Amino acid sequence: MLPVHYVAYGLRWSSQIRMPELQIAPKDAGTDFDVVEVHIESSDLTPLWEDWDVGNDNFVAREGSLFFKIEDTGLFLMEQGKRIVVSPIPGADEKKVRLFILGTCMAVIMMQRGILPLHGSAVVIDGWAYAFVGHSGAGKSTLSAALASRGYPLLTDDVVALTWDAGGRAIVSPGYPQQKLWQPSLDGFGMKEQDYATVHAEITKYAIPVQHYFHEMAVPLGGIFELAPQPEENHTSVQLVEVTGLERLHLLCSHTFRGGLVARQGLAQWLFETASRLSASVEIGRLVRTGAEFTAFEMVDRITDHIRKGVHTGQ
Repeated sequence: MLPVHYVAYGLRWSSQIRMPELQIAPKDAGTDFDVVEVHIESSDLTPLWEDWDVGNDNFVAREGSLFFKIEDTGLFLMEQGKRIVVSPIPGADEKKVRLFILGTCMAVIMMQRGILPLHGSAVVIDGWAYAFVGHSGAGKSTLSAALASRGYPLLTDDVVALTWDAGGRAIVSPGYPQQKLWQPSLDGFGMKEQDYATVHAEITKYAIPVQHYFHEMAVPLGGIFELAPQPEENHTSVQLVEVTGLERLHLLCSHTFRGGLVARQGLAQWLFETASRLSASVEIGRLVRTGAEFTAFEMVDRITDHIRKGVHTGQ
C-alpha cells in the first residue's frame, strides 16, 4: 500500500502499515505535505536479527538503534529517531502489532529525538495540560476519562510526550484520539463492553474512540500527578500531597515510558538532565486513593478544586 501520513506526539509519521488509531495528517495550506519526521515500514528483519547475534536477549541497542523481538508477534527496529521497521510473524494479531508500534516503538523514537515520554495520560484544564502518571493499573486512563466527561478534553492517553517551547516552558503534544480502559472502568462509567473492541485478542482492555473530546493542539504543562492506589486500606478516601526534593526527580525517571530502555541506548544522562529540568519547572503531586471503590469522580473534584484554588498559576 502507499504510505499514509499521520500526526501524533507533535510528529508527522509516514506509514506503510495502516494505523486506524492515528489521525490523518491534514494537508494545510502553506505546509509541505512531503515533510515527514518518522517513517514506519514493513520488511523482513529476520536476517538482520540473526546477523546481530543477540543470543537470549530480546532487546538490543547499537549505534543509535534499538532492536527487539516479541515471540508471538514479530521483530521491531527503531533507527536514529527517524525510522520504525516492523517484521510481523505470519498470522500475527494485527492489533497487537500496532499496539507495540503505538507504545514501545513510538516511545523509543521519542527518546532518540530528545522527547521525554512519560507513562501516563493528560487532559486540558483551563488552558494547561495536567499529566497523570503511574504504574500499569493505577487508574490513569480512568481518571482522564472521568475528567473528559466533566468537559476537560483529553490530550493523550498512555504516553505523554514532553518537549519545550521557545520560551522554555514544558509542553505536551497531543497523542491520538483513543483511550484504553479495563472492564472495571467500563462498569464504573456504566459503559457496555459489547459497544467497544478489545485492544487485542488476549486481554479484556477496550479501545474507546474519543474524537469528540480530543484536544488537537500542544498545551503548556501545568502539573504532574502520580496516582498511588492503596486498595488494601479499608477506608475510602482521596488525598493529594506535594512531592518535594529529590523524590520529584525519582518520580519522573520511574514513570518514563519503557524507562528500562533508556540506559540500553546510552541515554541515561539525557534522562537525568531532562527530568531535572522538568522537576524544577512544574508542580508535582501525588494522589493517594485508598479502598477498592470506584473513586474517579471524587478524584476529579479533588484535582479541579486544587487547581482552581490557584496553587498553580502558570507564573
